Amino acid sequence: MLVNKLLVHFYVISGFQVPGLPGNLRIVKVIGKCVTVAWTPPVFDGGAEITGYDIAYFTADDSVAQHVTVRATTTAKLNKKLRRGQSYVFAVAAKNALGFGDFSHFSERITVPKTIGDYVFLKIVALC
Repeated sequence: MLVNKLLVHFYVISGFQVPGLPGNLRIVKVIGKCVTVAWTPPVFDGGAEITGYDIAYFTADDSVAQHVTVRATTTAKLNKKLRRGQSYVFAVAAKNALGFGDFSHFSERITVPKTIGDYVFLKIVALC
């Protein structure tokens, strides 16, 4: 515990901060219950290496977002707990040694196909 406090204190003194917003979050494809999302790394990494990302996703019916943490990559395939026929939106936040930065803008809303044989390739949409 003391080591963690000293580590955080060192980073704060050194001018490190949490990362900025990842950009250009988009849905790359939806096949069955598997959704692939992609984004660009934040312009500002907080002065420390990006070590991972937190992807939040939820439906209009959810009161709390679900979260998946991934390594330092700019794409992720999600299929955990996604329900057929449900519409989802996604957001992503970058992590460095100090923690997670703010979440990106929401992705476009996608719907997971209802039947196993359906697959949908969605256009890549750049969000502001």
